[in-house]
Amino acid sequence: MNYIDKKFQELIEEIQLFSEVEIYEHIKEKLKLVPVETQQNISAFLDQFSFWGSFHPTENDYDTIQKVSHLLKEKFLKFQELYFKLQDYRSKKTLYAILNNWYNYDFKNLEEVIEHCYEHYFDLDIIPSCEKEIFVDLGAFTGDTIESFIKNYGKNAYQKIYAYEMTDQSMQELKKNLSSNPRIIYCQKAVFNEIGKGIINYHETNASSNQVAKEEIGDLTITTLDEDIKDKITILKMDIEGSELYALQGSEKHLAKDHSKLILSIYHGYEDVIRLYEYLERLNLNYVYYLRYYGGPIFPTEIVLYAIPV
Repeated sequence: MNYIDKKFQELIEEIQLFSEVEIYEHIKEKLKLVPVETQQNISAFLDQFSFWGSFHPTENDYDTIQKVSHLLKEKFLKFQELYFKLQDYRSKKTLYAILNNWYNYDFKNLEEVIEHCYEHYFDLDIIPSCEKEIFVDLGAFTGDTIESFIKNYGKNAYQKIYAYEMTDQSMQELKKNLSSNPRIIYCQKAVFNEIGKGIINYHETNASSNQVAKEEIGDLTITTLDEDIKDKITILKMDIEGSELYALQGSEKHLAKDHSKLILSIYHGYEDVIRLYEYLERLNLNYVYYLRYYGGPIFPTEIVLYAIPV
């Protein structure tokens, strides 16, 4: 057993021994050691989004701590299971750093696992090469991920790229930025687990954080990948603001038939870190898993789960 295994096991054993209330009180005690300015920064960040609950210590509002306490107690065995399924120690240390940040406000380990070697979504130790791919980008935004894919693997790495984005403005910028690249199919739709109509809930300050809501009188088309794409999907990337699980559910036929490589954002709420893994395991598709972290050293965001077929 190395030091990462040891620290992770000690963390899980402590969580196992404590009740949910004791976990909650433990995290609150650890919060007292966090500088007030850092607490204020965390509070200001969480106020921008609805994923993790509210956090205003001066008002005795610890909703976010209640949420993470419940998840840690409810799912500690699943986190342990995921740890042993992860394929390298960079992934294992990443999972430890995330959980220990939640539990102990540990910023040191979180900073140590920030990815600096490879670009966001394209770790060459996990996906070393691409050839004749059908690459689907859910949450293409203005084309940054597709540009990175082409930069890392070359213009001959793909047969087609499907770029999904919801808003007029992002779609216009997406087409402009990728205009010199052939074989890109632009899809101004939301991807979910059923077909219908919806509306966009626009984020006040961050266009990449817009979310979709089902609404029969809406003018946004909602589709599923099983319905919308007939090609074999070889790589599927998702960063769609908490709708990743639903998009996976609407892709089950593709996943079963195509054995797609998956690059999934799993940070839109505490539960996403474990529930997308749980879902894939229920499908029994024989994936192996990696974790990478592309966020900052204070609060864990930009966590990516790679699921690679074997």
